[in-house]
Amino acid sequence: MITSLLHPSPHTKIMVVTSHLDSMTEEMGDFLAPYEGLIDVSLFPGDHQSLNIFHKTFTIKDYKSPAGGIPRDYAAVIVQDVLHLHESPHKFLELLYRTLLNASEIIILQKNGSMPIGEVEELLDQVEFRAINAMSDLIEGYEVIVAKKMHMWGNGL
Repeated sequence: MITSLLHPSPHTKIMVVTSHLDSMTEEMGDFLAPYEGLIDVSLFPGDHQSLNIFHKTFTIKDYKSPAGGIPRDYAAVIVQDVLHLHESPHKFLELLYRTLLNASEIIILQKNGSMPIGEVEELLDQVEFRAINAMSDLIEGYEVIVAKKMHMWGNGL
């Protein structure tokens, strides 16, 4: 379950960037509720269930555009089935890096086989994410890659 990767504290704020809003985001909302946590979503083109549990919703017009978000605002960013579709994945990750608080995590969820894990790890490393860890048995049918934005490393933003 994706919530096992989250480390909430009071008023935790998470960004979900997805091409298909589904029950995973609802589960995260339930998980964050006792902490009075908030979820912002960036909806890339795709199939989205109608869920009204979000703090802010950013509608993204195409796979050339950056995800929405506010600089240094999120304790975690979850990218679900977007990275392999984006026309500029390096730039996309650079901009997401800026939305994270220091010592926060990016969690990439990709359907099995949609993008080689080594390629995702290399992109994350180029953008200055550290402590990159890939898991293929956490969520059935998905590869999960977790990386951390480290304070004063690389970009240090």
